[in-house]
Amino acid sequence: MKEKKPGFIRVNTRKISGFWLAILLGSLVLGLSGCSTQAASNESNNKGGIYTKAGEAAATATKVTVGLYAVNAYEIDTAANTFFFKGYLWLRWQGDVDPISTLEFANSVEEWGLTVTNLTEKPQDLPNGEHLQMMRVQGRFFEPFVLSNYPLDKQNLEITLEDTLNDNTKIVYVPDNKETAFDSRFKVPGWTVNAISAETVNHNYVSNLGDTTAQTSNFSALTFSIGIHRAQNLFWWKLLLPLILVLITNWLALLLSPTYSEIRTAMPATALLTTVFLQQSSLDAIPQVSSLVLMDLIYVVAYSTIVLTFAQVIWDNHKIKDQHEGTIADVAKGDRKSLVIQALVSIALIAVLVVTHS
Repeated sequence: MKEKKPGFIRVNTRKISGFWLAILLGSLVLGLSGCSTQAASNESNNKGGIYTKAGEAAATATKVTVGLYAVNAYEIDTAANTFFFKGYLWLRWQGDVDPISTLEFANSVEEWGLTVTNLTEKPQDLPNGEHLQMMRVQGRFFEPFVLSNYPLDKQNLEITLEDTLNDNTKIVYVPDNKETAFDSRFKVPGWTVNAISAETVNHNYVSNLGDTTAQTSNFSALTFSIGIHRAQNLFWWKLLLPLILVLITNWLALLLSPTYSEIRTAMPATALLTTVFLQQSSLDAIPQVSSLVLMDLIYVVAYSTIVLTFAQVIWDNHKIKDQHEGTIADVAKGDRKSLVIQALVSIALIAVLVVTHS
């Protein structure tokens, strides 16, 4: 019967690995649940107006066809949730109503900075009996950016029109989908432009706004949406590649001989500090948010595997104190197995996160 050496405690390396993997998975679950809880909280606090998809227009309503030609969008500020837009807008309608004087840009910011210039002094009369008014629009607009998928996030730059006085029994907006477009030189630095679309909705204010004679609080609204997504090079080459290199450096410690205890201990420690600074710099492009974004979850994976490597190196240092060749060989063999497991699990988790957030 073999005698146990004093002060030496046997620990099952599989249990240790399972423990750390459980912590890693638990952290990811908590991060994902935090994101969903935040979204649910935002939905539950929605007590204001309600936007619903527009149905059949009332027989008494004048249909106003609206189109948009986007020329430029710039200064996308995810911290202030705003962007600047320049383009052309046109309205066509029949009848004696005047949709121009009561037109409102519902999500404009800084009304004093919004410039709306009619291209003609009076609406043009078209041969088919319609009236046409074209205008140049330039200003700052509000857009609540959702950053949970950063840096693979997809955003919509929206411009919402609404009539200030006439409800949807009097005026209904209809999108001019055929002619709505963006210019060939329409560029958003750092982003890729996908498409432009328009949708008519009903805005119910859930209030009579002080008018006790009002029969309804439903107003027709039209939202133009320019879809954009962040440039992929930012994620693959500037954010993910440096992190992968740090992880490789960390895992290389497990390929060194267990007798190089000082070097093996320094490598994951250095990798841990480097990862902290990398995370801070990777999130400089977005404001502080309460929930975890995609890049945060990826760093949770990185931190977990680095800490696991660090713990294993420290434990290995303890096991080879007797400098027995058989012990050193067993430790080296276990380190290689651990390296393969850590690399496969970490890469798999990062891949799952990227796929689910794309």
